[in-house]
Amino acid sequence: MNRYATGKLVAWGVVALAAEVTLLESASVKGARAEALLALACFAALFARDSQQGLLACWGIGLLKDAGSSGPLGLHALLFAVAGWAVLQVRQVLFRESPVTQLAVGFLAACWVNLAAALFVSITAGGVPFGVMASKTLLSALLTALL
Repeated sequence: MNRYATGKLVAWGVVALAAEVTLLESASVKGARAEALLALACFAALFARDSQQGLLACWGIGLLKDAGSSGPLGLHALLFAVAGWAVLQVRQVLFRESPVTQLAVGFLAACWVNLAAALFVSITAGGVPFGVMASKTLLSALLTALL
């Protein structure tokens, strides 16, 4: 499969950001939403030319997410980079073109990012009940994987 061009990925990142702050913002299921930028970061990690391109792409996509959110600048950039790093470590043993593999990678990455972000919010802004954190994390991860 052909690898992606970084410039095109940036353009898709801007489109995904626009979708997240408009269409996907209002399309939630019990407060959980699909994360278009995270799905794009998973693609970037799976199909990067090399590890450097994959990490840089995930970090940049995370910065786009931070630009469209009210959280601290750099939180999603860090979380997306860690998720991308994990994908880059195992991608050589994965059948990347399989939709099942792509669903699994998207689900696991979304679980990590959403849980880590929820823990950060819980620590810095006050407690988030575990049941709420777990249910929204799993539902959001499922919606992201399907996206």
